[in-house]
Amino acid sequence: MQRTYIAIDLKSFYASVECVARGLDPLKAKLVVADATRTDKTVCLAVSPALKALGVGGRDRLFQVLKKAPRGSFIIAPPRMQKYIEVSSAIFAIYARYVAPEDIHVYSIDEAFLDVTSYLNTYEMSAHQLARTIVKDVLGHTGITATVGIGENLYLAKVAMDIVAKHLPGDSDGVRIAELNEFSYREKLWTHTPLTDFWRIGHEYAKRLSDLGIHNMGELARYSLTGYEKLYRVFGVNAELLIDHAWGYEPTTISDIKHYHAKNHCLCSGQVLHRAYSKTEAYTIITEMADSLALELTEKHLLTDQIILDIGATDSSNASHNHTSQPHIHSLQATRPHGNFLHTPHLHGSFNLSDFTSSSTEIISAFQKLFDRLAPADLQIRKLSLAANHLIKDSENIEKPLRQLDLFTKPEETEQQTEQNLRLQQATLEIQRRYGKNALLKGTNFRSGATTIERNSQIGGHRA
Repeated sequence: MQRTYIAIDLKSFYASVECVARGLDPLKAKLVVADATRTDKTVCLAVSPALKALGVGGRDRLFQVLKKAPRGSFIIAPPRMQKYIEVSSAIFAIYARYVAPEDIHVYSIDEAFLDVTSYLNTYEMSAHQLARTIVKDVLGHTGITATVGIGENLYLAKVAMDIVAKHLPGDSDGVRIAELNEFSYREKLWTHTPLTDFWRIGHEYAKRLSDLGIHNMGELARYSLTGYEKLYRVFGVNAELLIDHAWGYEPTTISDIKHYHAKNHCLCSGQVLHRAYSKTEAYTIITEMADSLALELTEKHLLTDQIILDIGATDSSNASHNHTSQPHIHSLQATRPHGNFLHTPHLHGSFNLSDFTSSSTEIISAFQKLFDRLAPADLQIRKLSLAANHLIKDSENIEKPLRQLDLFTKPEETEQQTEQNLRLQQATLEIQRRYGKNALLKGTNFRSGATTIERNSQIGGHRA
């Protein structure tokens, strides 16, 4: 059965929310969402259409915006993540008036896919008419307009929205709606460049395709007829996705997404530091993040037996020399905002725990040991990512591994300490639930360079 999908992208969502809150027209007001307290180097989270018309990019830094629009000619709105979540939830409720929740896939805070196959006859509307009705309802209730793509599968709906619709003139409400099927996709987009405009193709994939002489989707489709084995050698299993998308195919449905369960689960926490941290300073951040990760495991009734650490350093660090013998450490190529390449060290390692646990004592100790092993003394650190891997529910009956006893450890005391630690973490969570995350803090959180107190008042690393 041929299906019909609608993809909806709320236009400059964060900026539009801020414009509406100020009684301004989101299409005409000049506004960026950025935390100016982080200096002019802060990245803008959203830019209004009126500023984009002046050449301001959607991910420009504030100093770049100031070069294109003088200070005072536009509004700098500090981010309010909780507000955006509330508005996004209200918009989801509007979608749910027209389509059942099981036929809605929320792709991000400002994007959603709707499977409207079963609803077109009910409403006696075309997909275009239904999309316009839904978007008009959203506009009426929130003041926020949208760009829409319609397609026979999720991929076609997405690229219709991302590429075709965004090049169409908006109607009186700023709404743009584009529609694609497999044949119109090939006609309109097989020669489109750059490849990075297409869903799931980043700069690295585009470079690999370019090395094969492939610069657009039409060339990729033709190459796949005879060179599919080469594509699989270069891209592995992801070659199948690339080939399908080149031809406009996408077998995955919203129902498939709803019923998908990952074989392996992990819990991650990442942080981009405001400046380069020395190893000693970063040790504090590692301790804070590991403690928070352990609390999150306890809150979600999860256990882990493996932790993973990723460290991103500045290009001035000497992270790669004298460490080539460690198998978990490698370097990657990264780019500056202006495009020139530099050597940016990226350190990666894992640590296997002796048993499944959510104990902050064990998890903090493991991360500290791993950090000491990975990071040289002169490392200048800008990014940290911590993960707990191989997650299971604490109610699962896992057979305890055999342990070698020694003369100095009493098993019953170890179990008692683990139980006490769990009760302490549960009490901490209860206090934080009642009085806020900063109601109960540790001495570590008051060290120079510590970030937990600030991050406790943020959502997704931005102001709540």
